[in-house]
Amino acid sequence: RMGGEEGIAQFMDRVYDLIQVDNRIKSWFSGKNYQAIKEGQRVYLTELLGGPKIYKGKDLVEIHKGMGLSDYEFDCFLANCEKAMSGLGVEDETIDEAIVSMEPVRNALMDRAQGLAAHAKMVDGQSILDRFGGEMNVESVVEMMYSGCLGDPRVRFYFEVNKEKIQGIKLKMTQLMVGAFGGATTYDDSKMRQIHYNMNITDYHFDAVLENFWCAAELMEISNAVISDAVEVLGKVRQMVTAGCTVRLEIARKKCESQGTDGLYESLGGQQGLQTFVDKLYETMAVDDRMKHYFSGSKLEAIKKSQGDYLAVMFGAPITYEGRPLDRIHSVMSISDFEFDSFLSCCGTALRAVGADSQNVDECVVLLETARRDVLINRRPHDVKRTQEAASAKSVYERIGGEVGVTNMVETMYNQALEDSRIRSFFEKNKAKVTTIKKKMTQYIGGVFGGPVTYDANDLRPMHYGMNISDYHFDAILDIIRGVLKESGSKPKDITDALLLLQPVRADVTTGFTVRQEMARKNVEKGKDQMFKRLGGSEGITTLMDQFFNIGTTDVRIKEFLLKDKDRIKAGMTVYIVEMLGGPKAYKGKELGELHQNLGVNDYHFDAFLADFGRALLGAGHQDALIDEVMVSLEPVRADVLGRSRDAADTSVMKDGKPLLERYGGDMNLETVVESMYDKLVEDPRVRFHFEKAKAKQRQIRRKMYQYLSGAFGGPVQYDVKQMRPAHYNMNITDYHFDVVSELFQRASKENGVEAEAMMDAAVVVAKVRADVTTGCVVRMELAKKKNAQDGMDQLFQRLGGLDGVMAMIDRLYECVERDKRINMFFEGAKLQTLKRQQTDYIIATLGGPADYRGRSIEDSHAVIEITDYHFDCYMQNAGRAMRDVGAEQDAVDEVTVVLEPLRKQVLARHYKENK
Repeated sequence: RMGGEEGIAQFMDRVYDLIQVDNRIKSWFSGKNYQAIKEGQRVYLTELLGGPKIYKGKDLVEIHKGMGLSDYEFDCFLANCEKAMSGLGVEDETIDEAIVSMEPVRNALMDRAQGLAAHAKMVDGQSILDRFGGEMNVESVVEMMYSGCLGDPRVRFYFEVNKEKIQGIKLKMTQLMVGAFGGATTYDDSKMRQIHYNMNITDYHFDAVLENFWCAAELMEISNAVISDAVEVLGKVRQMVTAGCTVRLEIARKKCESQGTDGLYESLGGQQGLQTFVDKLYETMAVDDRMKHYFSGSKLEAIKKSQGDYLAVMFGAPITYEGRPLDRIHSVMSISDFEFDSFLSCCGTALRAVGADSQNVDECVVLLETARRDVLINRRPHDVKRTQEAASAKSVYERIGGEVGVTNMVETMYNQALEDSRIRSFFEKNKAKVTTIKKKMTQYIGGVFGGPVTYDANDLRPMHYGMNISDYHFDAILDIIRGVLKESGSKPKDITDALLLLQPVRADVTTGFTVRQEMARKNVEKGKDQMFKRLGGSEGITTLMDQFFNIGTTDVRIKEFLLKDKDRIKAGMTVYIVEMLGGPKAYKGKELGELHQNLGVNDYHFDAFLADFGRALLGAGHQDALIDEVMVSLEPVRADVLGRSRDAADTSVMKDGKPLLERYGGDMNLETVVESMYDKLVEDPRVRFHFEKAKAKQRQIRRKMYQYLSGAFGGPVQYDVKQMRPAHYNMNITDYHFDVVSELFQRASKENGVEAEAMMDAAVVVAKVRADVTTGCVVRMELAKKKNAQDGMDQLFQRLGGLDGVMAMIDRLYECVERDKRINMFFEGAKLQTLKRQQTDYIIATLGGPADYRGRSIEDSHAVIEITDYHFDCYMQNAGRAMRDVGAEQDAVDEVTVVLEPLRKQVLARHYKENK
């Protein structure tokens, strides 16, 4: 379009004719070899404007260094170029393209070009490549950088290609960097401009790639000074990579600004042509794995109509868009730059398929780009370092030594558990059983740590349900594992990560005991007289004690304590236990602590006593519920027998004579930690629902948290721990929530300068109130689950009032959510009625009613929505409120909650995946 080499030669002759009479810049050429300069510029511009690669002169930075050229002089030069082309009859669009192509040269002439040659970065005779650690290090950084780019929504679109192509890109990147850093040149960078010309790569994308490069180099422990030099050198290729996008889109932008979109509308075929384009666009997206889950489902036609109108108006159609604002529509959607870039790609494919030329495509892209900000209303800052660390991180399984490491850990842990009085009774089995348990533990823990999954986790809960394993015992196991890993030389972070992975196992192991204990405790609170009668009164308990002594005196674990003075011990225990279990208050003996003071009794022996007493109860034909009540009544005796105060402070609060409170920096620092933690709690979607309260309520919760921790850490007791269980009983707080609070407390502690050892001790102390905080939810949900299993879902459906009752509940639910500002943005727009109809069918079917849900899977239908635990918790709160408003009892509310709660993982599948 410029007339080839001959045309550019004529153009340069004309430019220099104009320069000779231009008083603003002609002085720059006086006294110089005028013809040589013109010839050099001719060759350079021939290459720059798409001609043969024949320029062999110096680098522009080197040529113009120290000349002191300003933007004013460069603008004058461009003005002469524009005048020369116009005088030669070059078309306006070509003139615009040529000027835009020359614009990036400005920085080089101003001596502010980005990027330097590698030789300019020699230090003590070493090139960047030498200081970088050689080619192998460059290759490793490229590998890590590429993984980072695949996880970076800003540039993922350009790097997510097939495996063969990925290897080729990595190789070329490595070759380019090696040459740029002063090594052998094996990549011809003159091809870069041509390769990238039709890609829409901007400075924004180039900077994102450089950020990934910097982070990858840092993770390889390369010094910042070397990385800085490397990045500066890589800046030389910026123009080659971004020039195509800069030129094409700038020309398209100028055209749209100067001529409007009327011409574009006509070029695309008017309303009929735009409809054809939209049809083709939706066909394209329906088979594009990156986009199809955004454009599927029963609401698709409504979305297509609305989006078609919006695009038509954007491209110049004389119609009015009547839909909701773009930012409001997308405020509930999870969309990143990757999805937006993929959408632009689909638009380009569809436009070309319906006959649009490249200029029209560029104009459409320029217009579509203006919508990015409103569409990406939920765009979150991307953490490059975290992404690369996650991509390159080894699993805990690998970090602690793989199969051998896990096997050794379980072996050592098991041996130590056999010596630990807190949990010995659970591990003391015959040889064959011990071998089986060790094997299963190794398989399960290996899978949890990221190794091969060879154990069915569904077996875990039923296997442990009947065991009396409490949070106390589970914490003891974690304590042993912590010690074993520490002794084996594992790093503190690996130990912390291992224990975090094991925390979710807690519910499967302890739920059975928690539920049975709580039900028994509630029955006992009603009065022990009924329990006493069901045991057969004093006579029945006396017979029971006979049976216990028959068992206990043959039990090698405790017989030595019972046989020393059998008749006297038996008589005293009988009187004491009759009183303990609701009988006459006739015990006149010594305090239990005094009686057992020098006997060496520990948890192991007391567990054996409870186990034998349970066997005696079972042998007497008593029901499981009554046995649980007896166990709950006897458990408090443990502290007296073992010589512990029932309200004793944890020994871990003292270290080297200092209480934990002092090691935390005193009351003022602890208060600061609590403030910092609470700020995090109200921001974290996992627990925000439970802590987002009115300001006065927040202050009250913060104060109570601080008061509890201060006393638990060895300071004055200001909070009655007995209040904790009733305060939390009707909240749906699970182990998951408790673990999040513990995590954020640890993070706040670290940020406020608390030492690691004090933090670990604090975690042990805090864990002791887990049962008080979570038991209510665990028990209510477990009982509801059992009732659903026993009665069947059809019975629940009928107790909710059948179809009419459930429909009334759903109507009320939608009234609630539409008024709830926390989540009403998910329930508005043209698709609301369709959404309500589908959700109604799903809920009716889920609750056992006569409905046939035919929509997409829950996971697919929520994959594009920006929804978190917080929103799901708000929805569940509204569901509970709606049920109570239409007359449902709390038991029925719990049963419905048990049915709906498992949907959380499906609804939030994408959110969990992106926030691992």
